[in-house]
Amino acid sequence: MKKTLLLILFFNYLNHSLLSAQNSADSIPKRHLGISANAGTTGFGGSLNIKLAKKIEFNIGYSMINLSTKLETTFDGQTVDLTVINKNNYTSFIFNLYPSVNSSFHFLLGTLYSGNQFTIRAISKDSQDYGQIVFAPDQLGVLIFDLNGNKWQPIAGIGFGRSIPNKRLGFGFDLGAAYMGKLKSTIIADKAFEPTANESNEAVLNNAFSSINWLPFINFRLNIKLF
Repeated sequence: MKKTLLLILFFNYLNHSLLSAQNSADSIPKRHLGISANAGTTGFGGSLNIKLAKKIEFNIGYSMINLSTKLETTFDGQTVDLTVINKNNYTSFIFNLYPSVNSSFHFLLGTLYSGNQFTIRAISKDSQDYGQIVFAPDQLGVLIFDLNGNKWQPIAGIGFGRSIPNKRLGFGFDLGAAYMGKLKSTIIADKAFEPTANESNEAVLNNAFSSINWLPFINFRLNIKLF
């Protein structure tokens, strides 16, 4: 009788333990993985998306775009050819934080690593007089202005659409801003323009761009759930 009672108690304990383990397993979110194709202010690219918890997703992304624009303008009566080169190159590390498990609205928080390059190349099309000396355009040389922000740029914003959708496909939209810090300029020049490449002129440029500290972050996403 005692053995029978002990066996009953043992199996009841085993059954309770198995049910507790099952309930604990159900409370832990299943890991999901997805990918996204992105297009926005940081360029075109993609991301790998990982579900860390029921309300938290983590995205590792990369985006780039190269833009080049040629302009003709005048400075102090001199005609100048300008070439503006903008090479966007960003790696992103972003957390999506959802208010509830059923919400598609989310807050985004993370950082961008910038390999961005913004360059202005200036070539005079007119001759210039310095006293009694006249410099032809090919004697004046080239002026190059490089502008760069911080490499690591904190980012925050809001978004709609899960990066790992409940179904196979989903769409998303993010809106926010990344803090670039103060832009730092470098001047490169040769020939007659070479003396202008100095710290004093670089300080003037830094002051002119001192109010540009934020990068708008607009991102459209096509999200694909892998599993």
